[in-house]
Amino acid sequence: MENFKQNKLFFSSLIVVGVIFVAGVGASYWKYTEKNATAKELDKKQKESRSLLSGHLLPATTNSVSLTPANVDAATKDLADLNAQKDQLKALIAGATESRILGKDMSNTALASEIKQDVDEWTKFAADRDIRMLPNEKCEFGFRRYIRNPGTSPKRDIVHVDQQRQIVDFLYKTLADSRPVTAGAPAPIVLESIDREAVETFEKIPEGKPGAGTFAQPETIRNETDEFAPTRTFRQPGLVDTLSFRVRFVGTTATLRTFVNKVRNSGRPFAVTAVEVSTPTADMLKLLGAASTVVSASAPTVPVAVTSLPGFFTADAAAASNSKAVAPAPKEERKVVIRQAPAHFSVQIDYLTVVEVKPAAEGEPKK
Repeated sequence: MENFKQNKLFFSSLIVVGVIFVAGVGASYWKYTEKNATAKELDKKQKESRSLLSGHLLPATTNSVSLTPANVDAATKDLADLNAQKDQLKALIAGATESRILGKDMSNTALASEIKQDVDEWTKFAADRDIRMLPNEKCEFGFRRYIRNPGTSPKRDIVHVDQQRQIVDFLYKTLADSRPVTAGAPAPIVLESIDREAVETFEKIPEGKPGAGTFAQPETIRNETDEFAPTRTFRQPGLVDTLSFRVRFVGTTATLRTFVNKVRNSGRPFAVTAVEVSTPTADMLKLLGAASTVVSASAPTVPVAVTSLPGFFTADAAAASNSKAVAPAPKEERKVVIRQAPAHFSVQIDYLTVVEVKPAAEGEPKK
């Protein structure tokens, strides 16, 4: 300690030199490790570059595909063709712009008023067009919650509910126009119900979970009898969205066939996903009040007996043919072949909508 006090400058210099030495060793080590990391990254990039230039072996081919200008141009063209095909498929699914059924944004009160007015008009339309309904179970065309609980309003998706209202109107009037005309009037049918997918009671699945972007029905919500969850659907999350409907009625197969064809050929983005046929109840048949339609076919005509032969067989036969009269044809008879009894039909239909991916706003990260 005495030496340090006597030689402060000397010892202080030694300490400073030691600190500088240690700092130099640390800086050298840091630079060395940084150099190694940079060298590894450079080597990795060089390997990737060599791999691209040498070509990548595709699983289904034996020849490698290298990153040459010709291959880049070909890949760019393939991508453009795929995008064009995707746009064509979207246009085919969505249908023409003028044929699409779009919902309107409005208040809860306005939507409830529109639904009530339409249900009243549909009920009057049924009475005017001889469309019969169950007397003990009034048909509300999928909107029972709004008719029987006037204070009910959707928590979300007002636009979708209004879109469903317009689609129900189209399906209902198409069914009314699908009945065969007998004796100058459309054949009667019994409309049990037009059901819809209750999107306003569904919860949207958040991003990052299976089925993101679609709606899942909470177990705590009990749907009305005219609301249902589709058994089959064309919905594809992120690509195609759907609104499902189910038309239940009692009629003949001719009505069913015409209805399905009218919906399919309407030019609107509809898809028939399921058709179920069952035997109607006795009450429905009584309400229909129509006897089974008899389809008959003519009985096979009895061939006329041969009373003459060409003259080159025998002269006697030729003479006999001139003397005998031709027997008259028997009277045509009609026999029952098929009895077309009314059946109960349940037709499930999807209305398709192409999901449009909105471009991210400037500065907003893409999801």
